[in-house]
Amino acid sequence: MSIEALCKTYPDVPVNILIKTEALRLGVGFSQAARDVTRTLDTQFKGYFIFSQDQGIPTKHEEKIPDTIFLKNDDTPWQTRVNQNSPYYIDFKDGKFMFYDETAPVAEVYFEPAPGWLHYVFEDGMPMQAVIRQVGKDATNAHIDYFCEFWLTNEQCLFCDIGAHLRSKKQESNPAPRRHSPERIARAHAMALKEPGYRHFNVSSGSILRERDGKSETEWFCDYFYAIKEALHGIKWPSKFQIVAKPKNEIKMLYDTGLTSLGMNMEVWDERLFNTIGPGKARTIGWKEWIKRLFEAVDIFGKGGILSNFVNGVEMSQPWGFKDPREAVKSNLSGFDYLMSHGVLPRTSVWTVEPNSRLGGQRPAPLEYYIELERGYLELREKYGFPFPLQTYCHGCTVINCSEDWDYYLGKDLPNPRLSRK
Repeated sequence: MSIEALCKTYPDVPVNILIKTEALRLGVGFSQAARDVTRTLDTQFKGYFIFSQDQGIPTKHEEKIPDTIFLKNDDTPWQTRVNQNSPYYIDFKDGKFMFYDETAPVAEVYFEPAPGWLHYVFEDGMPMQAVIRQVGKDATNAHIDYFCEFWLTNEQCLFCDIGAHLRSKKQESNPAPRRHSPERIARAHAMALKEPGYRHFNVSSGSILRERDGKSETEWFCDYFYAIKEALHGIKWPSKFQIVAKPKNEIKMLYDTGLTSLGMNMEVWDERLFNTIGPGKARTIGWKEWIKRLFEAVDIFGKGGILSNFVNGVEMSQPWGFKDPREAVKSNLSGFDYLMSHGVLPRTSVWTVEPNSRLGGQRPAPLEYYIELERGYLELREKYGFPFPLQTYCHGCTVINCSEDWDYYLGKDLPNPRLSRK
């Protein structure tokens, strides 16, 4: 369906939300003309993210496909998800990059120039992009470990391609290592965040199931945040770390490093589907215990300081999931309501059907599902008084969903200062 036809189907939805949702849901192709020009750009390229986020053969860094696409008319960003079979594609004509639907140009797009620090190469030849990256315009994201040990027990989340993506990256000319040291992660943050304009930073890692260097997973991660804190002379930016749900004493350990928020990601709300789609998380922690730990963590980090991401759409994967998108939306919103009522902020994301995950070959969830889900999500955030914009996300850096774009178009996403934790 063309974007014009979608606008008629959803007349009250801003066209940029329709474009972005479709581009995330189905991916975009690049014409040869566009590929020829992107190779000449000074921008951040794909290939160093912890997942491929592509719906075909994972993009290699040396292909020089831009990491993020921006709509020219209002700077709306989204994560580039390459799919050469998508009905949507980027072409370069008359000196402009244009987003096309099946036959017609829809909107002009551009690619943000790379910040100066992104060009740095460490003494051993490791490029900065393999350590820390820019997200949208005003956030950074660093990866401590590019692997999740649930892959060792064959219990990885079914939508996840982190292990397969790591294997593919090892074939590149300058691959990212499996993990970085606390010193390198801290140094990268000190270099990146000295530049003006950043509002928040994020750190992520795959799960660690065994002791490492004689330390538990939480102890090991704490070393990184103490190193970042020292390098930054205190954590002055809203910050988020993504980790599995931890007991209260370990949450306190992470809080004491200076972090302002944690993302303890359930990924799927429905208990039966949680057990099926996240087998490792289900076995080691479990659905009820996960929720209990989320609520306990709010006691330490406060309302909105504990988040939980959901890979929205996977609950419609077959043969286990919902067949009716309305039932899938209802399930998610009931969970969002419950979590928000206890001070936990759920996060939406648009599922990428990555072919090297166990759900490769599944059909993406339909557009109507995402439109109704994010409408309901916005209403619940208003109901429970979660602020606009959030400390950890805003219109300028939210690249995997449209939740902050709804805020933006309703006039609620106003500039916020760089807040340190009280």
